[in-house]
Amino acid sequence: MDAPTAFLRQLATRSTATWQSRGRRVFPGEASLETGNSLYRFRDGVFISRARKPARSFDAPKSMRGMRLIGFLTEEAGRLSLSPRWRAGAHAVLWRPGTLDDSSFVVTSPVGSMAIEEPPMLPRAERIEPSHSGIQLKVIARAARPPKIARPCPASMTRLHPAKPLEPPTYALT
Repeated sequence: MDAPTAFLRQLATRSTATWQSRGRRVFPGEASLETGNSLYRFRDGVFISRARKPARSFDAPKSMRGMRLIGFLTEEAGRLSLSPRWRAGAHAVLWRPGTLDDSSFVVTSPVGSMAIEEPPMLPRAERIEPSHSGIQLKVIARAARPPKIARPCPASMTRLHPAKPLEPPTYALT
């Protein structure tokens, strides 16, 4: 067992609930990750397919079906870190829900690029779809999400702010 897998197994004992809920929130829509060897595709954080370079055909190996993208593994100063945010050179981590053995994790080679295509926002709409069985299905489209607003970072609570220089006291002679 290598160091990243051991780290992930140890982390999994207390993080599986978070990983289960993370996919659609953190990786909405269709995402693609490109490594030096492969191109991986995901829908709402769930593995769809991969293409080995230089081939352009996608396949979905049975061993990877249903795996979830849970984040990106980086190593800094000899310490491993798992984050939902991608940084160039980080390794993507895929996890098979329900298992915690060595085969439940796939760590890719370093990811060079990532693209996420969010699903289109649809207004709330209802329509009746005809069915061959005679049962009418009522389809309700998802309500449109509000636009994403990037909030500015709060002022640093740890940064030292320069103080005004003290003026020397003045003495009056009497």
